[in-house]
Order: sequence, then structure tokens, then C-alpha cells
Amino acid sequence: MRRNRIVTTIVLGAWALSACEKPQAFPTRPTEVSVTTIIVASQTVAKSVGFPGLTASPRSIPLDARVEGFLLKQAVPDGTMTKAGDVIYRIDPRQYEATLAQNEATLAQAIAERNYSKKEMERNAPLVPASAISQQSFDQLVANYQADEAQVLAQQAAVLNAKLNLSYCTISSPFAGLLGASESFEGAVVGPSVARTINTLVQLDPMWAQFSPSATEWPQFAALLAKGPLVAQITYGGDEAIKATGRVIFSNNAVSTTTSTLMMRVEFENPGAIFRPGTYVNVEVTLGDQPDVLVVPQQAVFAREADLFVWKVMPDQTVQSVKVEPMRKVRNMLALKSGPAVGDRIVVDGVQKLHAGSKVVDATPTPATTTPAASPTPTHSK
Repeated sequence: MRRNRIVTTIVLGAWALSACEKPQAFPTRPTEVSVTTIIVASQTVAKSVGFPGLTASPRSIPLDARVEGFLLKQAVPDGTMTKAGDVIYRIDPRQYEATLAQNEATLAQAIAERNYSKKEMERNAPLVPASAISQQSFDQLVANYQADEAQVLAQQAAVLNAKLNLSYCTISSPFAGLLGASESFEGAVVGPSVARTINTLVQLDPMWAQFSPSATEWPQFAALLAKGPLVAQITYGGDEAIKATGRVIFSNNAVSTTTSTLMMRVEFENPGAIFRPGTYVNVEVTLGDQPDVLVVPQQAVFAREADLFVWKVMPDQTVQSVKVEPMRKVRNMLALKSGPAVGDRIVVDGVQKLHAGSKVVDATPTPATTTPAASPTPTHSK
């Protein structure tokens, strides 16, 4: 037993000595980080101001049944994009066709009676000077003709009304729009006293975006609108990739006494019907140009807690963080209210690999110099 302990002790001691002679190697952080950089410059950018907005349709109407009857047919399904004049619903027209036929017959009878009384009046007119007929009798003939003429006019109006009621049996699209969900279906009785509204139709192109700046901002808007239309960009709420451009076309005639804001309206094209009425959007109105604005690439900006920074490359090739205050996005760039100075070099790629004091190697590709192509040797025709 004692001998085994001695052997174990010798083996452990040899292992410990071996470990001391060959220490475990750990990876070391590279002393320099390869990055790409850019020189900070200023640009003239569009000055704009943003507001929350809500989309609305320029025309949104209920499709009402103006006459009563069975809903005979729905010509197009719910959710159809209709064109002006497209037939959407048909109401059973038979009772209105019968009424029209009856009124046309009554009109024909009234015309016949009017024509007879007119002839009677014209035939007896020469007899009055010769006293072959009394003036009183002739006056009665004139009154009969005038009464019959009035009956013709009344029956003509009845025929027109019957034609109108018959035309109401066909409900057509008054403009190009999107059909909603039906509230009545084929076979149901519809009409003013039963189920007046059958569906709704909304126009989706163009569309409106309504926003409400403060009343104190209105004088600036008014001065710019006096010079010409204001351009605005509409961004779909929750998805900045969906955008549209329009113009301010309307400002309300009174300031809201509850919010002290003035409703304004932007009209924009919506060919794909992506924007629907009632969508929350961001409305950014361009208010002219703003010169000498610091602009940096968005990928150069990184967050630290609640603030934003960029890495500034110092003369000794180390980096130092500089706090930035963003103004707004300009395509893939970020306009700044404050930050690095014009002419400073900042890191664009490799931002996440750095910390304060990191040494960097600038791997920004230099613009390739192109060698002008040799001019071809002129050829001379013999």
C-alpha cells in the first residue's frame, strides 16, 4: 500500500511539472481592427416636419335600395374593385314594369282626349263671331282643352316617375371603388322601409391623409401654400417601406377649440390600394430646403443605452465615440442636429467590433483610377 502511494505521488508531481512547463495558450484580441470610414460632410436637405395622420376616402357612400322588392341578384361579389357604371345589384323589377306600362296607357288615353278637345275648340272658334255658338259655350270648350292638356302633363310626370322607380331596380357603381361586405343577400326584401343600405362603396385612388398641425404652425404653412403646393410623404403606419407622395390640397376653415389644431389634407395616388381608409400613417410635409446639414450613413450610428453615437477616428488611428442627435432620415442617410464636425472621419463598417481606444486600420477602398483607352490608329482610305 505504501509503495502505491509513493508511485501515485511521483506521477502527480510529474504531471504538475509538465503543466508548468507548457502553459495553456488563450486567444489574444487583435491590436488593430480593420474598418471602412467616411469623411463627414454637410448637404442641403429638404426641411420637413412630421405629423401623425389618418387616411380617408374622398368618396365613401352607402349603396341604398331606393325602391322596395326582392333582391334578385348580386352581380359582383363582395370586395370587388368596380368601375363606374358596373352593375352591382338588381331588385325584382316586375311590379315597376307593370306600373310603367299602366301609366303609359293612361298617358295615351289622356293624349287622345286632349287631341279631341283641341279639335272641338278649333272647329267652333269661327262660329263665335257669327253668333252660331255662344261665347259661354266656346269658353267651356277652351276650358275642356286646357283641362285635358293638364291631364297629359300629369300623366307624363307619372310615366317619368315610373321609369325612375324601374331604374332604381338596378344599383350600379357611381364611381370606381372597392365594394364592401353585403348587408342583404339574394332573396331578401330590401327597400327604404325594410333594409335600406345593402353595401358601401369607397374610392381608394386617389386617397386622402388628414393631419392636424397646431394652430401656431399654421402661419408658416399659409405662407408656403401662397407660393405653391406643398409636397408631403405618407408612410404606412408600422411599415416604413410602404410610402406614397402627395400634395396638400385642403386646410379647414376653423381651428378646433378643443385641441387648438387645424385639420389639413394631403391627396396622394394609391394605385395598388395598399392604403385603406382609417389607416394610421405618418405625414411628413416638406417645408423647403435647409442648407449645411450634417449627414452620415445610418449604419455608422450605434446605440448605447438611450443615446446614439458614431466612432470618430483620431489622428493616432484610435477611435472615440461622439454623441449624435438625429434630425430625420434622408433616404439611407441620417441628417443630424449635432454630432461630429465637417471633415471628421467616422467609421462606417466594423462599428460593432470597436470600443473606446480601439486601434483601427482604414480599409476603405480608394477610387480606382481608370487609364484612358488608347485612341485607335486612324485609317486612311486609298
